[in-house]
Amino acid sequence: MGIKKRFLVFYNMFLEKIQQMMGKKRIVKFYSIFSLRRMMEIAYMLALIVLFAGVINALLEMRTVSRFFSELSIIRSFRIQSFMDTFLNFLLITVGTFGIYLMYLGGRKAGTRAPNLYVLSGLTIIIINVFILLFIIGYKGG
Repeated sequence: MGIKKRFLVFYNMFLEKIQQMMGKKRIVKFYSIFSLRRMMEIAYMLALIVLFAGVINALLEMRTVSRFFSELSIIRSFRIQSFMDTFLNFLLITVGTFGIYLMYLGGRKAGTRAPNLYVLSGLTIIIINVFILLFIIGYKGG
């Protein structure tokens, strides 16, 4: 038996086990999460977040940062961006996006408490995110 055929047999057994555990309707939803279109959307979003965080700027300034500063420190200047600044930007953008997504889910859900909880938690995450961003701007000298 060839490798391809063994893989297909194993794949079909795996799918049957998942279908037995989850049921028909849930397995269809599980497949739609990992569809090619969804994977492309996730890759596109990650690429945008990485670019918005300033990875290209950090790579261009890598030589300057390593010469004068530690690469894991936040530099008190808006002219130079270290990898720690890039990581914090990435983290803030990702957490803020998650907060907006929670608020979006709150608008879609129907019920008594769930929508309010989603909106409140999303708004709380965004407010905390803004405070952290303002602290970083104040630290860098703004």
